[in-house]
Amino acid sequence: MAHRPRKILLFVNPFGGKKKGLKIWEKDVQPLMTIAGIDTKMLVTERVGHARDTLLSVDLSDFHAVVCIGGDGTLAEMINGLVLRTSRDRQIDPNNPEADLPTPRLPIGVIPSGSTDTVAYSLHGTTDVQTAAIHIIFGDRTGLDISSVHSDCRLLRLYASMLSYGYLGDVIRDSEKFRWMGPQRYDYSGFKKIVANKGYEGEIHLLSDPCHPATSTRCIKNCTRCLQHMHNSIPDKEISRWLTVRGKFFMVNGANLSCGCSRSPMGFSPHCHVGDGCVDVILVRHTSFFNNIRMLLRLSSKQKTLYDLPFVEVYRAREFTFRALPTLHMQSSNEISNRCLKSSLSVWNCDGEVIDSSN
Repeated sequence: MAHRPRKILLFVNPFGGKKKGLKIWEKDVQPLMTIAGIDTKMLVTERVGHARDTLLSVDLSDFHAVVCIGGDGTLAEMINGLVLRTSRDRQIDPNNPEADLPTPRLPIGVIPSGSTDTVAYSLHGTTDVQTAAIHIIFGDRTGLDISSVHSDCRLLRLYASMLSYGYLGDVIRDSEKFRWMGPQRYDYSGFKKIVANKGYEGEIHLLSDPCHPATSTRCIKNCTRCLQHMHNSIPDKEISRWLTVRGKFFMVNGANLSCGCSRSPMGFSPHCHVGDGCVDVILVRHTSFFNNIRMLLRLSSKQKTLYDLPFVEVYRAREFTFRALPTLHMQSSNEISNRCLKSSLSVWNCDGEVIDSSN
């Protein structure tokens, strides 16, 4: 009980998911915090990046934890803010891909109120808000891998759940036009992009780990693999090797978690470990509309996974790079307009936010 937080900084996103963040605070979370005797300073976010910017500047010396009522995007903002602040305080350059980014002093908690809430679901097996709040009240902790996304020697973002190029990138970009629809905008844009069945040429270089996701054990509390990594007993680059994969892809994904949710209980990579220092790279080849439907049905299954689909390749990697192949030959051709070049590229969906850099 010594690790229970006594004072927390809480961000409430009133716009995420079904826009119930404030209601969840008033009805479910505030009464529990009062009973537990936890002093809570609550801030309502007003714009994208509000939580991140606040954590970069506010005095955090009196707080024992930082918590949000929001989705994966709000959680990612807090992670970015705290890690960047800690890096700044320790004079570490986050734009250096080789830099060892520091772990923030304050633990981070999330009470789910977003559209998918993959982090909360992957950690707790549920998106029940009271379950998440009770874990925070008890001071329960677990390590969580965070990945950094770089382009041209510049840090673009840190992410906790998944980075995805192709289909999910197209969905998040298209859905921005239909925010008035709420979470249903993802279904609408998702249907459009499944039917469009667009593929993207690309080249992936990955530093593969010998532990393959399909044969790995499931990640559970105090799992051996994550504990070994925490104590630095898993060999790193000495037993890893670089692989190159080229082709036309419907989707390229880098998962830090299983990325399960209520609609996809098993997630993209059900054997993904939350704290082993690796990312599961899931490559979905561009094939047919029929295979796209097969993939969606697998994702909605409670028992089957993507691992054995013939057009899906899964790797466990320490790091990976992606290069969109159209840029290699289109930039030298004056006959290709900028519009054609842009249409041959997707964007990255990074914890529900758009990253425009393809490479």
